[in-house]
Amino acid sequence: LQRLIAFPPKSDTALQSRLEAESWFQRGLELEQSGASGRQAIEAYEKAVSLCPTLAGALVNIGTIFFHARKWKESEKYYQRAISADASYPLAHFNLANLHEELGRTSLAIQHYKKAIELQPSYADAHYNLALLFQTRGRAMEALRHWKLYLSLDPNSQWSAIARRELA
Repeated sequence: LQRLIAFPPKSDTALQSRLEAESWFQRGLELEQSGASGRQAIEAYEKAVSLCPTLAGALVNIGTIFFHARKWKESEKYYQRAISADASYPLAHFNLANLHEELGRTSLAIQHYKKAIELQPSYADAHYNLALLFQTRGRAMEALRHWKLYLSLDPNSQWSAIARRELA
């Protein structure tokens, strides 16, 4: 009689699904970069999400395709789904902030830029956008703080000259 030392290995379907989801995600990126239709890229990303519902990057990318097509409702839906899938994903908050700003929802934009920065304090683009938003809303002291933070994180980009000019 042989003793059972360990449980027999299970097939790792979760890992397999994750790997297949990553493959579909990469396919979506390739389709976007090749200039294929947004619909084709969306289909690849949707397949990735069907295999791995927490793949926030795929949801953000779908939202961004809709954003560029100026389909605001669809874009917002996918950014919100990305946040639901992974609330700690700064890009989802950043992109949702951009959408809110585009639609004139200033307080929501500020809330999501701040959340992106809370999750990733070195998120230079979020500091830049927040500084610009504060400045255009007459909130100079808050803008000043984020211009300085932006410049400390990204002192040599093309946008740093604008930040320096705004600080002056």
